[in-house]
Amino acid sequence: MAYYAVEYVFTSDGRHREVRPAHRDYLTSLQKEGKLVLSGPLTSDTGGLLIFRAEDEAAVRALVDADPYAEQGVLTETRIVQWNPLLGYLAEHL
Repeated sequence: MAYYAVEYVFTSDGRHREVRPAHRDYLTSLQKEGKLVLSGPLTSDTGGLLIFRAEDEAAVRALVDADPYAEQGVLTETRIVQWNPLLGYLAEHL
């Protein structure tokens, strides 16, 4: 299993706020399944950052595509990169 950092960028129309409850419910289910490690919105409310644990990038892409944010078209950009956590408090828990 590998770790992947994902960046979401929202559309500028604010529609993501309406979808947010369904998005959070979805992420809660992924966390319970051990797929989501960490997530949260940017304080600017223009997007969010997520850390996933998955077999490969295709698996992460499938998770992202099933997110209500993606399904409702409130993302203008989604960036997925494999990540290697080495140092820091959270790295000790991964």
